[in-house]
Amino acid sequence: MKKIGNQFRFFLPFLFLLIGAQSGFSQSLQVDASISETNIYSGEQVQIELAITGTSIGSVSQPAPPEIEGLRWMRGSTSRGTKYVLENNTPKITYTFGYVFIAQEVGDYTAPPFEVEIDGQQYQSNTLNFTVLDPATVDQQEAERAPDIYVRLEPNTDTPVVGEQVVIDVVLYFKNGIEISSYQPTPGWKAEGFWKEELQYPQRAQASSTIVNGVRYQKANLIQYALFPTKSGELTLSPFELTLSVRQQRSSDPFGFGFGQERMKVESVPVTINAEPLPSLADAEFIGAVGDFEISRSITPREAMVGESIEITTRISGSGNVPLINKPEYDYPEALEKYNPQQSSTINRQNRQISGTRIFTDILIARNDGTYTIPEANLAYFDPSSSSYKRITLPALSFTAERDPEATPVDVQDVEFQVKPITGLAQWTSSAQTPLHQKTWIWILIILPLFITAAAFGYKKYTDRMNTDTAFARSRTAFKKAEETLAKIEETSDIKQGYYLIEKTLIQFITDKLDLPPAGLSNRDIIAKVEQLGDAELTSELKRILDRCESIAYAPNVSAQNLENDLNKTRKILKDLGKLV
Repeated sequence: MKKIGNQFRFFLPFLFLLIGAQSGFSQSLQVDASISETNIYSGEQVQIELAITGTSIGSVSQPAPPEIEGLRWMRGSTSRGTKYVLENNTPKITYTFGYVFIAQEVGDYTAPPFEVEIDGQQYQSNTLNFTVLDPATVDQQEAERAPDIYVRLEPNTDTPVVGEQVVIDVVLYFKNGIEISSYQPTPGWKAEGFWKEELQYPQRAQASSTIVNGVRYQKANLIQYALFPTKSGELTLSPFELTLSVRQQRSSDPFGFGFGQERMKVESVPVTINAEPLPSLADAEFIGAVGDFEISRSITPREAMVGESIEITTRISGSGNVPLINKPEYDYPEALEKYNPQQSSTINRQNRQISGTRIFTDILIARNDGTYTIPEANLAYFDPSSSSYKRITLPALSFTAERDPEATPVDVQDVEFQVKPITGLAQWTSSAQTPLHQKTWIWILIILPLFITAAAFGYKKYTDRMNTDTAFARSRTAFKKAEETLAKIEETSDIKQGYYLIEKTLIQFITDKLDLPPAGLSNRDIIAKVEQLGDAELTSELKRILDRCESIAYAPNVSAQNLENDLNKTRKILKDLGKLV
């Protein structure tokens, strides 16, 4: 059998050229240059890559690199590659050329463009900026003490105002020669004094080269959080812990093929954030929004019948602390009945920020006909970019309530009974039958519909309150959510995870029962709220359990029996708290 593999390999470029020729022999060439490192120590190697991309490219000879001040070209180390792709039914060819240089004199430099001649036409690449560093400035003892791997919490600002979004990057640093095959964050990272939202991030982190204190590291952004300070003052982010699977080249292997794999834990140092208070505001209502927002208000419908519901909808959209925005309060005419408001949120966690929409709906009912006007409202949110409040005036809204023209008015005379005295002789007879009011089934027929109606009314009132009264709904479902979380403890063999679930259950139950914010309160704040209930023994036991949960990471001798005992005590605390609130 005749082999055709090599022939097909040589035929493929001509096939792309033929397709390109059929499209009109027009070509759009792009010449790009890139450098592997922008900060290079004198004596280090660096690679510059030249990529030539087009839809129809003829023969391309290898371009000679220009003279680059600060770098010396290592002749004979050039690499070459070819890539064929089909984009939108259009063939594209990319030729790549790699050049290895050695850094020379210290300084800041700009590499001139590469010049390429293709099919008789001249093309130029972009320029490249780089810096050559002096290795003598590196403290060798400090460099030797530098860790091979470490993790840091890097906030985009350390002086936000209350409510301002702070983006925290969990960044892993590791030296060359180390490969991180996987990582796993330890559950339960706390950010006391903040509302915490985890942002969406790529599942596979990309590493880039950087120099820290004279040592070259690979740097990878693993996780991003959006934190919103809920109070002013000095707030401390607790250490963030990661479990890594590490492959590191053994120095004893002369050929460089031996890698040892191990699991290790790394922990960041605490980070302090100084949250500043918001300035005072006197001429508008601050709704708790900090960021960049648009606020609008609408009414539906503008014409209604007496007794029909009217909806006043406030829409707040933008980026910032969307989950923490408060409902605006409006001055409604006293003749309108106001029912429990409704609210909904849409949160977007992409593009390294929290954005979305928060909608508040007030439900009103007019009991009399007429035209009603809801006055204009002056609202405000704080814009951190300008360090000032932005005021928005919502125009006044009006609607008309009319009586139903088909409704029949009822006059008092229409309901009067025309009772006339009975005249003539009356003959009284005695009946041997039992009177109706003494028959049991008569009373059942009378009372049963009333009982069913009362039960249906009570159930509807309960469901309406569950749907509209957030505090009532949280309190009623607190026990159910607590039992669901505690049930997970019996399914896990991880003692630390078990205590994390106990702490989560207690905080969630107490905040739901006492209608406290679901996040942003410290354990000390929670204990202070329970202490106000007046049960010293219960408060003491709660403090002991929460202290145990906080210190579990530093108590390696805790056994599964201890966890089971504390689980039973947690259930008793929940039962006792349920009796008090």
